[in-house]
This record gives sequence, structure tokens and C-alpha cells, in this order.
Amino acid sequence: MKKQSAKNSMGWVERKLANAKFRKGFEEEVQKLAIGEQLSRLRQAARLTQAQVAQRVGTTASAISRYENADYDRYELRTLQRIVRACGGRLNITMEPGPQNHRAA
Repeated sequence: MKKQSAKNSMGWVERKLANAKFRKGFEEEVQKLAIGEQLSRLRQAARLTQAQVAQRVGTTASAISRYENADYDRYELRTLQRIVRACGGRLNITMEPGPQNHRAA
């Protein structure tokens, strides 16, 4: 019975992702979640608290918390770089071309 419900839910996800507007929003949320999660993991791997990272960056612990939050979407490249460096990491940004039928002029 569990296999059937998993199959049905996968069908629902696939149907939802077929809608371009839903897919765009979904992908944006996944990106925000990924950024926050990566920042949190990097900080924890460096064995630093949010307060310690904030002190190194010259900001507040609440600002670091915001950057690690999946709901946050106002990232600034310079701040991301400073946070990552404060944790001993390196920031890489990758850009990929989209589908051929969505090319910008």
C-alpha cells in the first residue's frame, strides 16, 4: 500500500512541475533553501556560532541567521563572500544556459 501512495504523490509532483509558473517558483524556493543550508553547514563545519561569524564579518548574529533562513531572498554577493570567507570557505557561482525555447534576446 505504501508503494501506491508514493507513486501517486510522485505523479502529483510531476504534474505540478509541468506548470511553468509553479516550476519557476519551486526552483526559486529550492535555490533559497540550498543557499541557507550551505551557509549553515559551512559555518557548522568550521565549528563557529552565528555570533562568531557575525563578529568576523562585522555584522550581527541575526543577520547571519537571516542568510541561513530558507525564507530569505535578498542575498548580496559581497555579504555572501564575506560570510563564506569567515567560515574558511570559498564561494563559487555557476550559471547554466536555459532551454533553447526560453532564450533572451
